[in-house]
Amino acid sequence: MEETQKYRLMHEIHEAFTPGAPIDSKDLFAGRKKQRERVMGTIFQKGQHAILFGERGVGKTSLANTIYDFLVMMGKFKYQRARVNCSEETEFGDIWRSVFKQLTYEPNRDVTLSLEDALPDNPSPENIKETFQLMSGPSIVVIDELDRLGDPDIQTRLADTIKTLSDNAIDTTLILVGVADTIEQLIAEHESIQRALVQVPMQRMSKAELLEIVDKGLFKCEPLIILPYVRERIADYSHGLPFYAHLLAREAALNAVDAERTVIVIDDLEYAVKQAVDSQLESMLGAYNRAVSAPRGNNYKPVLLACALALKNEQRMFFARDVMEPLRCITTKIYKVPAFAKHLKEFCEETHGPILERRGPPRKVQYRFIAPLMEPYVILRGLAENLIKEAQLIPPSERSTAFAQLSLLPPASDPAIEL
Repeated sequence: MEETQKYRLMHEIHEAFTPGAPIDSKDLFAGRKKQRERVMGTIFQKGQHAILFGERGVGKTSLANTIYDFLVMMGKFKYQRARVNCSEETEFGDIWRSVFKQLTYEPNRDVTLSLEDALPDNPSPENIKETFQLMSGPSIVVIDELDRLGDPDIQTRLADTIKTLSDNAIDTTLILVGVADTIEQLIAEHESIQRALVQVPMQRMSKAELLEIVDKGLFKCEPLIILPYVRERIADYSHGLPFYAHLLAREAALNAVDAERTVIVIDDLEYAVKQAVDSQLESMLGAYNRAVSAPRGNNYKPVLLACALALKNEQRMFFARDVMEPLRCITTKIYKVPAFAKHLKEFCEETHGPILERRGPPRKVQYRFIAPLMEPYVILRGLAENLIKEAQLIPPSERSTAFAQLSLLPPASDPAIEL
């Protein structure tokens, strides 16, 4: 491989696979057809607004970022657009000053002004409506990271603004985005705006959608190709999170190019897994080491790995009993809940984390990884450290239209692991 081709491919790989940033181009956006169509339908319906919610890292911001591109593809060029990211310090007025700074109006034919100039200090929902009414065309406004707002009163005022804009059929669409299990965690008094607010829950991606990420990225990196088995394993290891599909595909592709190959093989994926757990995710490594460190005679690694592989509900919650089967497959021993109850408890405390959160009354306690990215990380760590073997993993079907997690077979003949 010539040096110029090698560097060109490296550049294209870094542009095609971006684990560190949301997607901002429809050409690289993969999956989410149903959610995308739901948001676009909301935009076309005057008086309606959308709220995208789900766990962190499932692609909510990427969807919001690329909606305008899909509108342009349909020949809809007339929309002005604005976006703002919230923080704990953001006030209600800050949101709208940032929004209107990006939008313009024409008081007469020869003059174009920023809408920020028309916004009064300490604006009310009524002022927001009146400012939008100065525009002669439609607009799309993305308000991201709603979950970071520190003042509950802002949520109430946002709800009042949505109701005011909807009741007056203002020609703008708000797209609200935030990390939450339900919209109650993001916006107050949502019952009063149910008619105006279209809910778009974002679950983890299906295997088919993750494969589309790999395919779209490699299409931009000709003549690179990937062996079918390796392609599928990248999707399986990603555990429904696009971040990992981008990260593993990028590292595997870079390793192939570094070896002057145009075919991505299983050795490249093994390298990518090692890179992911050792170099690319240092914050995860620190939390993982804190969780599994223990005096001699105590083994926390297999229990944490069993938590990552435990059967979970849509909110990614699991019961202690759900840990028993994957733990048996990892250790080749049958452990009842009392044998690892201490481990689960300490995973929820500062002594070993907290890496898990617990919810529910006694006898009905459920657990969940606090950071969604940690769950696949623990599985990749288990592979890298030979706690489990590739052959033990049962992948989900490529035909599945919803997220399905990896499950585990017991090893053939490995010695038992003691807790």
